[in-house]
Amino acid sequence: MPEVKLKGVSKTFPGNVVALHKVDLSVKDKDYVVLLGPSGCGKTSLLKTIAGIYPPTEGEVFISGRNVTRLPIEERGVGMMFQNYALFPHLTTEKNVEYGPTMRELPPKETKSIAHKMLQLAKFPLERANSLPIELSGGMQQRVALARALASQSSLLLLDEPLSALDAKIGEELRLELRCLVKKLGLTAIHVTHSQEEAMSTADTIIVMNQGSVMQVGSPEEVYFNPANLFVADFVGEANFFEGEIKPAHSNPKLFVRFLGKDFDLSKAKSSKLSRGAEKVVVVFRPEKLVISKRKPYHENFVHAKIESRRFMGEKIRYELSSGASQIVVKRMGFGKSFQVGDSAFVSFDASDATLFDLPREHWEKLVGRQTV
Repeated sequence: MPEVKLKGVSKTFPGNVVALHKVDLSVKDKDYVVLLGPSGCGKTSLLKTIAGIYPPTEGEVFISGRNVTRLPIEERGVGMMFQNYALFPHLTTEKNVEYGPTMRELPPKETKSIAHKMLQLAKFPLERANSLPIELSGGMQQRVALARALASQSSLLLLDEPLSALDAKIGEELRLELRCLVKKLGLTAIHVTHSQEEAMSTADTIIVMNQGSVMQVGSPEEVYFNPANLFVADFVGEANFFEGEIKPAHSNPKLFVRFLGKDFDLSKAKSSKLSRGAEKVVVVFRPEKLVISKRKPYHENFVHAKIESRRFMGEKIRYELSSGASQIVVKRMGFGKSFQVGDSAFVSFDASDATLFDLPREHWEKLVGRQTV
């Protein structure tokens, strides 16, 4: 079964455009992996390098232990689903799905059987098998493209933003079906997306990329709650970023950090990413990990704040609060008693839910793409 390994893979396009920079990567057999990152980060270039569409400028690609770096796509044993589906407009649905088996010169009866089986797996109605792509909805075209990729009978499935052209509701339904199908068939899947929600709901492993490099590899929970750097903390989900200063320890073994106008004991915070002797830090909290209340908390990890904005989001309510010159975002469940704009409240936290990073020398707000809070 396919395992994928990349060793020192770089890709540079004409004009010295660096798409990938010394990428080392390992994808386990039967793992559903999502390449996540902003537009232009290199995720599609990485997928196409694995597929054999782009030859790497340097480095090696291995599939199932075999060095495939210089092999064309048809000799790598991969199924590929393109972002725009790339269906042949002059062929019927059935003939589109039969294309791979036909190119392998399988008997016509077997080819037809494979096509029908894969269409059924993709939940495509067989009574529409003679329809042309132009006669199908976007969701149905997506199912045909998936069936065609599966018809290659490869154990490695490569998906380039397969749901980006669909509306939100259909996309949500199909991504769950897609994951279930991959798991049912025991495939290894590598799926490219820029949607954090799509990545979180489908992936066993998320690979976060930026500027041609891998930022972090981990489970959805690891990436969300224990980000490797400020970029990941900001790009994956929403976060609060507070600039802080570590107070001199002297003989006190505890870690005190001053932010939001107060000194807080952050000895239990995730601080492994701090360099030795760090003085200036960025304190990161996920909005769900902060608590707002009308009563003063019994502990010292709180600030007084004012509700500036309230947005009902279904299962959760998103609050924006001000505390001095700082802005705080809190999310809480959307049932029970809520706060209104203008209300005073206390915002509190557990120190173990904080993640600390060195304050970058450059203007750090640009690293996370937002204003200082």
